[in-house]
Amino acid sequence: MSRNWLRIAIAPFIVMTLVACSDSAEEQTGEGIKVAKELFQNEPVEPNEQIKSVELFVPGGFSIQEDSDDTNIILNSKSDLYVLFINPNEEQDSHLFYDLLNAEKKNGIYALETFEQNGRFGFIAVLPSGDEQFEIMASIGGLKLTTISKKANIYKNIEQMMKIVRSVKIEGRV
Repeated sequence: MSRNWLRIAIAPFIVMTLVACSDSAEEQTGEGIKVAKELFQNEPVEPNEQIKSVELFVPGGFSIQEDSDDTNIILNSKSDLYVLFINPNEEQDSHLFYDLLNAEKKNGIYALETFEQNGRFGFIAVLPSGDEQFEIMASIGGLKLTTISKKANIYKNIEQMMKIVRSVKIEGRV
């Protein structure tokens, strides 16, 4: 009896995992952009880490590399690296990283979505980066977080990255 109960309890998780793994890059990107827009528009997650003058939310399973500073923060999650660039001279409505992306990679962008609200400008960009991998960028104003993602992790990475970028607080700024 307990063996059947265990099978019934585990089956939905296996099905969900298989479905999530089989989503195409297009589906994962589209769903990721939807959740990123919601995260951008909602209140930020409270920061739980601080590096010099920068406070930010670091999700469970992520760690901050020791050589990080208040303009370049390097996060690890398993074998993945995430680099948060902070340009302290740019405000939340800055288009700097967006303009640079369009100037440098205009023809190589797989997906790009912009967001604006309450004096903030942000975007999510997904660019091909080799076989079954994509470079993902999440940006708000003078903040840009990047990673190289496997196709199967696009949605999860977009979601986590927007949470992180949206949470950043810089000492001396409103």
